[in-house]
Amino acid sequence: MRAARFLLSLIALVAAAAHAADCPDWTPARARQELAALRARLDGWNHAYRVDGRSPVSDAVYDQAEQQLAAWRQCFPAQAPAPLAHLADDSGRVLTPVAQTGLAKLPDAAAVAAWMQARGNRDLWVQPKADGVAVTLLYVDGHLRQASSRGDGLHGSDWTALAQAIAAIPKRLPNAPARVVLQGELVWRLPGHVQAADGGVNARSAVAGALARNTLDAATAAQIGLFVWDWPSGPADMPARLAGLRAMGFADSAALTQPVAGFDEVQRWREQWYRHALPFAADGTVLRQGHRPPADSWKAQPPDWAVAWKYPAAAALAEVRAVNFTIGRSGRITPVLELAPVQLDDHRVQRVSVGSLKRWRELDIRPGDQVEVALAGLTIPRLQSVAWRSAQRAAVDAPDPAQHGPS
Repeated sequence: MRAARFLLSLIALVAAAAHAADCPDWTPARARQELAALRARLDGWNHAYRVDGRSPVSDAVYDQAEQQLAAWRQCFPAQAPAPLAHLADDSGRVLTPVAQTGLAKLPDAAAVAAWMQARGNRDLWVQPKADGVAVTLLYVDGHLRQASSRGDGLHGSDWTALAQAIAAIPKRLPNAPARVVLQGELVWRLPGHVQAADGGVNARSAVAGALARNTLDAATAAQIGLFVWDWPSGPADMPARLAGLRAMGFADSAALTQPVAGFDEVQRWREQWYRHALPFAADGTVLRQGHRPPADSWKAQPPDWAVAWKYPAAAALAEVRAVNFTIGRSGRITPVLELAPVQLDDHRVQRVSVGSLKRWRELDIRPGDQVEVALAGLTIPRLQSVAWRSAQRAAVDAPDPAQHGPS
């Protein structure tokens, strides 16, 4: 247990050190301005999810922007704006029956192998990391009594009325103990979905947008599925918990929790769920110890008995460091963005073409802006969008097309 805590602490320290090394060289006034601008952009995206039910950016870009704001808050705590409201969960006040812990995210295969080794590679289980919205379900005498969002881990929004409209959430459990608490993910149904080929398709934001509304229409409710990934109030050992889930009607969920005795087996399941069909989007893999502390001792923070290992990002945010211009023999001017290096799958991306001078002018990309890049055909970096612009706009001298030919 001490070794496990040491490993997670070491990961956190390395991440903090990396953030510190990446802190921008800003004055306090500039930091306050830039953090406020990014927070405003995130808040606007949140509003679009919660109120309008649309997705201005991909889930991957949202997550990375949120991580960037958190990193800047560490760099400039005195200039940090108020924290963001939780996505699709503004004002949750319902006490959850068991804390939603969240998961620490391990950065790579070596960290995963070390986490497993610290537990002697015993009593370990793997699941797909469903890309949806966390939910806690409380059943009393077999009947659904409460459905609540994750919220801050201890208090969430009351989704009980919405749950009544979602057929995937059983209203009555057969063969159930007197009191059952389940934790899982509300997912967007995607039959035959292959994560490696299809990506996240903004599945999480689709669910979040639906649950942010006061009512669910029948078509939307039918699109929402349920993956139960834990039974906190269940038996002490995993095989008994899985048997109980199957008896209560969650055989599909139980089938997605598999025992592993070494890293090679984790890698095999990870590849299986990444490259073959699942009924929902999954953005990584979760590892769990079968035995863990009693549920009434859980806290609203990542535990040391479960971790996540996410898949490579399909898109990434990158800071623009410079805008250069290449001029072809025909006189065509092509803007090329020099980027702070980002990793996309196994590619390190440091530059991307804007395509044309006209497009660059329309997007008005300057150094300090953050852009979304993806891989076209799995190999060529492609500029997707401008995620947000630096609050202080840097000047860029572009070549005059009249002196070189058509743009």
